[in-house]
Amino acid sequence: MFESPWESLTMPPSGIVYDMSNEDYHKQVGYSSSAIKTVCKQSLAHYMAQKPLGDSPAFALGSAVHATLLEPERDLVTKGPKTRTSKLYKDLYANKKGDEVVLTEVEYHVHNKMCQSALNNPVCNALLTHKERVTESSVFTVDPASGLNIKTRPDLYIPETGQIVDIKTTIDASPKGFAEQVGKYAYHIQAAFYLLTCKLAGIKAKEFSFIAIEKTAPYMAHLHVMSPELVIESTKQVKETLALIAEANKSGEYDTGWGDYSTLKVGDF
Repeated sequence: MFESPWESLTMPPSGIVYDMSNEDYHKQVGYSSSAIKTVCKQSLAHYMAQKPLGDSPAFALGSAVHATLLEPERDLVTKGPKTRTSKLYKDLYANKKGDEVVLTEVEYHVHNKMCQSALNNPVCNALLTHKERVTESSVFTVDPASGLNIKTRPDLYIPETGQIVDIKTTIDASPKGFAEQVGKYAYHIQAAFYLLTCKLAGIKAKEFSFIAIEKTAPYMAHLHVMSPELVIESTKQVKETLALIAEANKSGEYDTGWGDYSTLKVGDF
C-alpha cells in the first residue's frame, strides 16, 4: 500500500495565513489545485508521476508578472543581460534569493508591457489596486467528505467582497481564446477548488476571476469571471476527484482508469 509522505507531518490550523512564504507554503501538508487538476484531467497515475515544474523562461516570465502586479513593493524582478548564457546572468541567477526572479533584457521589457496592460484595463486595475486586497495568502483546511488535507494560495483575495483573483499569462486573452485555455489546462477546476477550500476553511469566497494577460504583442489583458453555473459543475468534479484520491490512498492503487484498450468512434474528434 502506498505510504503518504505526509504521514509524519502536521498541517497548520484550518484558516488563512497571511505571512507565509511561497517556499514554506509548498512544504506544508495538503493536496493543492495542481494535484486535483492532474487527476481530473489525466489520471491518478499521472499525478503520482508528476515532477516539479522547472525554472523555464516561460515560468520565469509568469513569476515576474505575478511578482510585479501582486507585490510591487518587494521589487523582486531583476533585469539581466541579453542572454541566459552570459556570465552576468548566471551570476545573478546563482545569487537570487527566495521569490526573486531574474529575466533577460528582452523578457524584462515584455514583462513590463504585460503588467502595464493589466493596469491599463480599468476592471483589472480596480482589483489589482484594491485597498483591501490580500496577496499571496495561504489557506489550509480538511475536506470533511474525503478526509483529505487540502490547501490553496490565492494570488489575490478581497475579504470584504469574497472575490478571489488569479493571474494567468496566456497566448490569447480573448473570451473565446481564453475559454479554450481554461478547458485545456483545467483552470475551471482550479477555480472551483480554490472556492471550495476557502469556504471549508471558513473564509468568505463568493466569486472567482482570472486576469488573463497575453505574452506577445499587443499584450492585451482581460478579466474572465467564473459563472455560478460553471462553478457548480466544476465543484462537482472537484469533489469527485477528492473522493477518487481518498479511495486510492486506501487501496494503494494509482492507475489510469482507462482499461486495457479503447475504441475510437465517430464524434470523438
